[in-house]
Amino acid sequence: MDLFDMDEAELAARLQDAFASMTPERSPRAQALHLAAALSGRAAARDRDGQAWTVRVADDGTVNATAADGTVVMGWAAVHQAVPEVLAPFETGTLHRPLVSGAGNEMTVDARTKPTFPFPDDDDLEAAFDHDPRHLADLTAAIADLRRQSEAASVPDRVEQAAVQLRADAPQVPTLALREQEQMWCNAVSCGWVRTDAIVEAADPVWGIINRSGYERSSSWIPRAATELLAEPPSDLPAFLRHHLLNNEGPVDLIAIAGPEGPVYNINSGGAHRTHLFRILGLPWLFATQTALITPWEMTRNIKEADHWQGLIDHGLLHGTVNRRTYVATLHISHCPAPWMLAGPQIAAAYNTAYERAYPGALGRLGVPPHALTDATAWEAWLLTPAAQAAPPARGLRRLLNLLPRAGRDATPRP
Repeated sequence: MDLFDMDEAELAARLQDAFASMTPERSPRAQALHLAAALSGRAAARDRDGQAWTVRVADDGTVNATAADGTVVMGWAAVHQAVPEVLAPFETGTLHRPLVSGAGNEMTVDARTKPTFPFPDDDDLEAAFDHDPRHLADLTAAIADLRRQSEAASVPDRVEQAAVQLRADAPQVPTLALREQEQMWCNAVSCGWVRTDAIVEAADPVWGIINRSGYERSSSWIPRAATELLAEPPSDLPAFLRHHLLNNEGPVDLIAIAGPEGPVYNINSGGAHRTHLFRILGLPWLFATQTALITPWEMTRNIKEADHWQGLIDHGLLHGTVNRRTYVATLHISHCPAPWMLAGPQIAAAYNTAYERAYPGALGRLGVPPHALTDATAWEAWLLTPAAQAAPPARGLRRLLNLLPRAGRDATPRP
């Protein structure tokens, strides 16, 4: 394109890009300054105290942390200001700020540019498996209930019926991918028991249908494994579960997607068979490693996405700014309590529905009205409606509230 054909804003953007390419923007010093500025807004947007964390940060940026409830998190931070971002995905919700204490070099001038990828070792996994025995007790009790309800010969039929029901009631969502092609600035991983009903994606996208070659790894594995599980003597069940959830093939490996009242999960690199089995049987807990999905600090997309992002900002669901150019827009993200909302309407709506199943009423408490959660069309229409028009008039709202019993209004106060 000829420079003389550009409007002033586009020309300024092109010149800024050219200038940035000639300056040491990607130097460790510049990265540290950029990160510190970006992450200050992210921390400020979390307005509730979270857990107390004891943290150790090594000179290379490796983070090891333990929460007051015993949760162990490890990861890496490019700058000291990124340490809370390592911990935040494992808080009780995205509105909570980790309360950090411990040793670390807060005076680092340059960003660390060589990430480390710590991961739980066998001792970490064993400790997390045994940390709270109530999870294993709940799981064995649920299996005992299923055993009482099922004759051995009927297990395959029961599994098939349950799979059909799960497909109708809680279909899987697409994999969520938000990471930009930027230099990594933090990563985080933990391990422990997770709510099985919060796993919303399991690699093979239809519950109960696993497309693997070979009899041992195909869909037929699920009813065979269910039959074996329900036939295990109660006295042997804890050891059986330890073997199959921890020691044999290692834990299920998940991606943790933090939300306002707790996480949902995608499959990461292994454990689809066990995830399908536990979800179909309706079992309450599954032991897993959990790698955090880190919300990027900026995203660049087609210009059409700019209105969606601005809608999130206007409705209070996103702290950030949108910069528009002729064909693309860039979103600078301070904080988004439900990061799947940054995706397109189809994916966002699918996650909204799945999240409401796992945490009923959570998105309403965040400010999303019920009618915006029905499907992608309703979600997009609400986003694109100015906030002042999307809310009922105050007088009409008061009139509606006066029709409700006072106890009902006071029973569910907004946070």
